[in-house]
Amino acid sequence: MFKSPLIRNCLFSAAFLFAGLSFSAEIKVCLWKGQNPHAALPGFQKKYRGVFNIIEYRGESVILNKVDLEEYITGVLAKEMDSLWPLEALKAQAVLSRTFAMNKIAENRKKNLPYDIENSIYHQVYGATNCGKIEKAAAETKNEVLVYRGEIARVFFHANCGGKTADPGEVWGGSYPAIVSVEDPYCKDTPYYKWEKTFSRISLSRLLGFPGLETISISGRHPDGRVKNLKLYSGNGILKKITSHRMRMAINSKTSEVFFTSPHIIPSTNFSILQKGNSIIFTGRGYGHGVGMCQWGARKMAEDHGKSYREILKHYFKNLSIENLENMHAPE
Repeated sequence: MFKSPLIRNCLFSAAFLFAGLSFSAEIKVCLWKGQNPHAALPGFQKKYRGVFNIIEYRGESVILNKVDLEEYITGVLAKEMDSLWPLEALKAQAVLSRTFAMNKIAENRKKNLPYDIENSIYHQVYGATNCGKIEKAAAETKNEVLVYRGEIARVFFHANCGGKTADPGEVWGGSYPAIVSVEDPYCKDTPYYKWEKTFSRISLSRLLGFPGLETISISGRHPDGRVKNLKLYSGNGILKKITSHRMRMAINSKTSEVFFTSPHIIPSTNFSILQKGNSIIFTGRGYGHGVGMCQWGARKMAEDHGKSYREILKHYFKNLSIENLENMHAPE
């Protein structure tokens, strides 16, 4: 697979300790990396609030935006979810995005990075807004995060799961006991639920770095229906095995147009393959990695079924609870 003069109170009455790190009410967002930052800075100053700094890091100039964390959350809501969506879906996204941000802060400060989070599709997209509905969603969930066994949980979200969310261990490997795959009847018949993409054998061969691709076949699926592995065969009999996640990332990284309607991407790993002559056709469901909250499912839960943000989050994160940061204690 979205700032508010009203929301300027400190996130904590004092510093909050998490994983041995001290956090204040502010977050440092990496807005831009590259050369000639002074040409780019005025555009960001018009668009965002807070304090701006230019630093040099690993041979690049980096533009940082230091902003109140709750104000950052409203900026994320303005980009990651539409303000026209139901308030309860926006509130679920607010809790999720705040939880995600807290984990990125911990992760990046442990790495001694000069920023807490990046403004990108790989972290969270961050904008600016004066929308009262978005500000209300952030304000009514202020300080709330998802927790697993007393610690802020690692959480994820995506646009559309295609009917069942994914097990994170099956997507990325490793162990994620806090998040399990769940059935999702709510996102059916919504945008991004079904798709079809056609590639020529030559273009797919180039995108995958596998010369002479002749055929590609599925060699296993996960319990949620998503493709596990693929086999690539060349004309001279060479075989290459690749996970579906690696294949999708390899294809999607080759285009700057990473959006659902782009003909050059694979929206998800829940697909079937059909070869017709020199064409390879992928037919699938869902948009995104499929882990965690399905945004379109959340919308429909609120819009058509009257579910609250707490019910939405409990559906997608059965093992997690919602806690207020002010009530959490630092580790002993």
